[in-house]
Formats: sequence, C-alpha cells, structure tokens
Amino acid sequence: MNMSDENIDFKWRWNPPSLRTVKQPETLTPDEFLDMVERVDNEGVDPLIGLRNQCMLLTTYFSCFRAVEVSQWKVKEALYPDGSLMFVTRLRKEGTKGNYPAIAHIPNVREYREYLEKWLDARVKHRIGLAKQGSVEYRGLDPESHVFLSNWRGMWQPFSLTRKVSKGKEYKVATAVQNLLTKLYKDYGYKNSSSHAGRHSFARFAQRLLEKKKSPDTSRIIQTLLHHKTEEAQRDYTDVDFNHIRKVAQQMMPIPKKRGRPRKNDK
Repeated sequence: MNMSDENIDFKWRWNPPSLRTVKQPETLTPDEFLDMVERVDNEGVDPLIGLRNQCMLLTTYFSCFRAVEVSQWKVKEALYPDGSLMFVTRLRKEGTKGNYPAIAHIPNVREYREYLEKWLDARVKHRIGLAKQGSVEYRGLDPESHVFLSNWRGMWQPFSLTRKVSKGKEYKVATAVQNLLTKLYKDYGYKNSSSHAGRHSFARFAQRLLEKKKSPDTSRIIQTLLHHKTEEAQRDYTDVDFNHIRKVAQQMMPIPKKRGRPRKNDK
C-alpha cells in the first residue's frame, strides 16, 4: 500500500463519526411518580384544572398514552354506557399519533382509577360537557366529548391539534398538552423529563418486572402496553440488557489457544 497516496484519508481514526443517540427522559418508579402527582398544586390553580392535570399525568404513565392520545380520548372510549370505567380502551385511529386504531389498558391501579373517577364525577357535578336531552348513559356526559378538556378563559373546550411532518410522514401533535405535561415534570423536580416520561418510565418498570419473573413474552407485552404496531418501535423505551449481550459475545468468540511453553502438567 502506498502510504503517500493522497486519496487515503485517515482523519476518521482521530475524529470518529458520532453515533446517533435517542434522547431519553428521566424515568420514575411508580412510587416516585405517585408522589409527584400528589404534590401537584390544586390550590395555586383552579382545583378542577389541578385535578385534570393529575389525571392526564396518570394516564400517560399507567396507560402509556401519548400527549395526542390524552387530548383526543373520548368519554365513550373510557366509560361503558352504564357509566363504569373500562379496563381496556379502544382508541380510534383519528385519536392516535400514527393514525391507526389501538388498544390501551386502564390498569387496576387504585390511585389511578380513583383519580379518574373523581375527575369524571367532577365534570358531572360542574356540568362540563353534559349530554343533550338529559341522557343518563355515560353518567350523563356527552359520549363524544373528550375526557380531558382545555380551559381557555373559563371555557372548557377540546385541546387543539397541529400537524407535523417528519421524515416525510405527517402526524398530529398536541402541542399544548405536551408543553403542559413537560412543565409539570420540571416544576416538580424532574428537569430532564418531557411529556413522554410516563411512557418511558412505565415501560421500563414493566420490562424489569417481567424479566425478573422470566416471562417469555416480555417484548410482546411491552409492545401491547405501549400500543405499538411492531416490537421494533419499542426499542427506545426499554433498557439494553448488557448481561445478555456479554453472554452472546462470549459464545461467539472462539476459545483462545494456550500460548508459550507448556507447563509440566500439560505434557
């Protein structure tokens, strides 16, 4: 090889290209998260708005909703006609980021479901989005109204959406909800968190719990919890198992041969 060849560029040896990394928010355990939610100030703001904020935070964590799904979730997707709260909800495609229908869970976590019940009852009490003609189904709420509403100058109304284009794909963004949730995390001690912190946190908590129980369906369950279309989409939400990678690498490498003069016992 002619080392003087000007076409050869060795600069990469000293300036290797940076690898693409995905910005990860802080992760909170269920106890840390519930502690934060309980500290959300319901006195500094309208108590109804404070209660709504607590419920939206809880929905991003335990149901792994994105901000846009929080903003578009409808009463008929959260309640049965008899007014009872569902355990599994079906999200219509118009209410998701990827514009595809999804199934999400409303798990039997006492604090989460109690907050939701309290918020829905408060809506009925304060006559926020009631059904027309005095219907008693869905607790008297309009089934087409959104579970969580924006309060603009004292008026309750749906959160607005904006359209965003990234990598040639167009999707909906609930900017107001994203900003609100991010601000709540920062205000209560989690400066590096975003509106996605709940999804990330619960996915990693579930991953560790399932792996501890040696569940063979860990990946599939996490995919379902995050309501992703493919398992590959969840990679940014789960931890890398470096112990597993180390074991696989050791199995791939050949056993090294002995070097040097043989010992007496080896003869």
